[in-house]
Amino acid sequence: MSVGLVGLVVWSSLVGAPPRAAKTRTSKPPVSHRQPDDPSAPPRIGARAATVVDLTTGEVLYARAATEPHAIASISKLMAMRVAWKRGLGAKLAESTTMARVDADTTWGGARSRLIIGREYLNKDLLHAALLGSDNRAVVALGRAVGLEPDAFAQAMTAEAKALGLAHTRFVDPTGIDHGNQSTPAELVELLRVTLTTMELANVTRTAKHLTSAKERSGRPLLYRNTNALVHDPARKVLTGKTGFNSKAGWCVAFAAEIGPNRRVAVIVLGTKSKHLRFADAKRLLNYAANRKSKPAPPQDEPAPE
Repeated sequence: MSVGLVGLVVWSSLVGAPPRAAKTRTSKPPVSHRQPDDPSAPPRIGARAATVVDLTTGEVLYARAATEPHAIASISKLMAMRVAWKRGLGAKLAESTTMARVDADTTWGGARSRLIIGREYLNKDLLHAALLGSDNRAVVALGRAVGLEPDAFAQAMTAEAKALGLAHTRFVDPTGIDHGNQSTPAELVELLRVTLTTMELANVTRTAKHLTSAKERSGRPLLYRNTNALVHDPARKVLTGKTGFNSKAGWCVAFAAEIGPNRRVAVIVLGTKSKHLRFADAKRLLNYAANRKSKPAPPQDEPAPE
């Protein structure tokens, strides 16, 4: 057979051959990050540990790793101010405390302080600096004001936790800088509950901003704004709370809020990946709690995300 004839035969076979079926690719459906359409369904959150508890009935409305110890960072300051208050701080708010070198040395490695060594500050202003601005020097200075040096202060905080029945809560330093300060979401609910029994402290923690009688280095008035963004949200009625962050704890917030007539809940969010995500998780949990029935079925404790 000639070369031309061979080519013609091959061409004819190709033209006449039925077309090959196209390969179909199977792909997984995209992961959705949208919240469930059902407002009563548990929300998707990024926190490593969290819980929501009805403070009136004691019902646990949501739980994720709620009984596991977790670093709590500056949420520690709620216990610090409780201990200081029980040591007589309330009677000393009109007095002044001088910022000392030990206050700076003890809090080295924490967030920058706006309090200046050698200057006097009203204890009332230091209380707001500690609970609104989360100023570490303010906490140590107030400890000295009631006769507690840093180590003794932390020991008194741990002793108070044990007196309250908080078996997994302990403190290595009074500010939350140390990664050894830890508690569980369930036990932090109890810390919020007892904070509400001291109205003066609860009032400070839900204050949006406080103008002190002191000045900054620039000469401008020293103003503290609450680090808890929910306090600044007019749609939320926060009763008390505190934020926290360090590299071990992640971004955290613990607070109590009113979500309806005679309905108060405690919300704990620990270990989110950013400042804003902790509040996003908190809002989802608040909305979820508001949409739950009055007597929900006991929830299962969700595992922490990997």
